[in-house]
Amino acid sequence: MRFNPFISLLIILVASPSRPASAQIPAQGGSIEGLFSPNSTEQIRPQAQKLFLEGLIAINDASLEEALALLLQAEELDPEQSGITHAIADAYYGINDYDNALFYAEYSLTKEPMNPWYRITLAQILYAQGYYQSAVKEIELVLSQHTYHWIALTFLVRMHREMGFLADANAVIRERILHPIQRAVTQYSPSRSQSNGLVIQPFSEAHKDWYKLLYRNFEVLEMRDSIAAVAGEMHYLFPYDQEISALASENNNDPVFSDNTGVTQASSSESASTESEQSLLVQKLQQGSTPQSPEEAIEWLALLYQQNASLTDRQEIAMEWNQLFPEQGEILSELGRIALELNRPSAAKSWLEQAVRSPGKRSQKSEWYRQLGELQAQAGDLDLAEQSLSYALRYDPENEHGWAILAYFNARYRNNRAEAESNIEQALSINSKNAAVIELQGDMYHLFGESEQAIIWWEKALKLGGPTQRLQQKLSGKYE
Repeated sequence: MRFNPFISLLIILVASPSRPASAQIPAQGGSIEGLFSPNSTEQIRPQAQKLFLEGLIAINDASLEEALALLLQAEELDPEQSGITHAIADAYYGINDYDNALFYAEYSLTKEPMNPWYRITLAQILYAQGYYQSAVKEIELVLSQHTYHWIALTFLVRMHREMGFLADANAVIRERILHPIQRAVTQYSPSRSQSNGLVIQPFSEAHKDWYKLLYRNFEVLEMRDSIAAVAGEMHYLFPYDQEISALASENNNDPVFSDNTGVTQASSSESASTESEQSLLVQKLQQGSTPQSPEEAIEWLALLYQQNASLTDRQEIAMEWNQLFPEQGEILSELGRIALELNRPSAAKSWLEQAVRSPGKRSQKSEWYRQLGELQAQAGDLDLAEQSLSYALRYDPENEHGWAILAYFNARYRNNRAEAESNIEQALSINSKNAAVIELQGDMYHLFGESEQAIIWWEKALKLGGPTQRLQQKLSGKYE
């Protein structure tokens, strides 16, 4: 979810003299005053001020094109007002025009280089462009001045998680979000002790969510000792939460480390165990059971795929679980894949547009962007397609299929043979045995009118296990 502190809070302040409630974290930085430039809106020329506020209202109403027209007029009247240029950056960001958004975000920072909200916006734009490390540096700069800036911390966790760096995300959650809360509560609240002498801390529901996220990350990392430790800590802090009590009980019953006999037995009967687990999952699905976590939902969807369940059944179940576990990239991308198999490219594109904005490992994000780029190109959205394919390769420069699709894109849609050949060479240097890449090499030669060369590469792709029916059609001259 995208946060827009400047626009939201400015509208609140314009509409009402009262100030918003303070954040849940001790307010040691990132104050509301930091949202505004030294020149308040009262000091802007009246016409510029009117256009500025009308532009902000248009952004709040999601009328981004209208907002841009108003804000750009305001900038012409008062080009030195950093608040206006920051709002323009935000509007461009909203319509995914990241180049213009970056220009105005950087320009705003020339006026107020240490404004935390301006720098967070810059980080959001850089991250959207695929520059993860640069975005992290911007957020760390904000946190160096505003240690407990809630939005900066939240965005930092989100970036780490979406890029698959769960250990880094956990370090932020534990050391920079939960520990400071605990220290503040201990310092300013009366001590209340349990029979074991441990202090009871009045943590809130929001902090409970951070603990659950910590627990979930450790599950993905398969760090059993850390899972058990977090489960015990959550149960201590939230003893009346039934879900947490169940997690604590589950982890107390299971040994953190198994003995050598168990490991040997598991190794010798791995396939039988897998079949047993799959059988149990099938039974649960047949009984209409609901997965208890996103990871379990993703595992069940994979099982449905392996068992060749009907497309309509898979789609119905994936739709239900998407409602249960929103913003899960693997579920969203599965819905995209199903839509493609059902020959619904527009629906597939819509699902993948959501998937790329969801958490996922770098290799996953790369594939989602690659698939999205292909669909955008087929729909005629060439600039967006080129951008998506660029993001695919930023997330994973070793994605040979991504390089091959970019090569085909440059050949078919840009008529740029030199760039296409450079891209396909990069793909083949990564994996010269990938049948999909080799087939695309043949497709490129076909586009260039070199049929004999195309046939050589298609035959090679066929020998390497490429799709028989499609390749035979191309070899027989029935190229689609």
